[in-house]
This record gives sequence, structure tokens and C-alpha cells, in this order.
Amino acid sequence: MKIYISGAITNADDFIEHFTAAEEALKKAGHTPLNPAKPWGFEYKDYIDMGLNELMHCDAILMLEGWEMSAGARLERQYAVTTGMKIFYEEE
Repeated sequence: MKIYISGAITNADDFIEHFTAAEEALKKAGHTPLNPAKPWGFEYKDYIDMGLNELMHCDAILMLEGWEMSAGARLERQYAVTTGMKIFYEEE
């Protein structure tokens, strides 16, 4: 299953470690993770656009703990809700 990783990036000091740990856990579980925390050098709107484009091609989304604090993650979750995508929460 292709699973998009969603969570707080802006103002989160440990986001690289958090997203990387989620990516590795999904790989170990046999899934194909899409980690949006990897590209660098873009403007905020570009990250939102790229993330939604990647999300559109996934089967599910994983909401990392603290996702509620991120406007981008809330938008990604709303896309998943609207399209009927499976939503997993890190806390579960």
C-alpha cells in the first residue's frame, strides 16, 4: 500500500527524524511510504502543491502525532477525508 506521511514540518525541530522513523516503520511493514519531508529549496506553496500531488497517488495517509498543529497536514487530512482515503494515526 502506498502511504503518504503527513505531519508538522514548519516550526518542528525534529521533523526530519519523525518523518524518517515513520518512513522506516512503514517500509518494515511492507508498505511504500511517500515522505514529503525530503525535498529542499522550495517555497511553502510549492511544498503544499507537491504534497497534495503525491497524496493523490496514494492509497492511504498516516497522520503523525502533532499533525493538528500544521495547516498543511490539516489540508492533507481534509483531502483524504473528502476522497474517502484510508486514514491512519500514529497514536493508534
